Amino acid sequence: VRTMAAAPQPGKSYELWAVGGGRDKPQSLGVIDASFRISASKLGNIDPAMMNDTMFAVSLEPEGGSPTSQPTGPVMYTGKLVATE
Repeated sequence: VRTMAAAPQPGKSYELWAVGGGRDKPQSLGVIDASFRISASKLGNIDPAMMNDTMFAVSLEPEGGSPTSQPTGPVMYTGKLVATE
């Protein structure tokens, strides 16, 4: 995960989501801040072959993250996971 150049917005948080790759609905991976890190285990038991079908999205949510466990704000960024090894 690389640091985003997005400016903080008062009363809002950026939240990272995994979409697709065998998931029925978007899966929150957490609220993003300057110290944000994520381990592969957070993605759950996803078939490695399906990882290429996983899209990541960052939504703008109320401060502290989505109140519904699903994205509620606009999607600001999207991207794919790229293997480095």
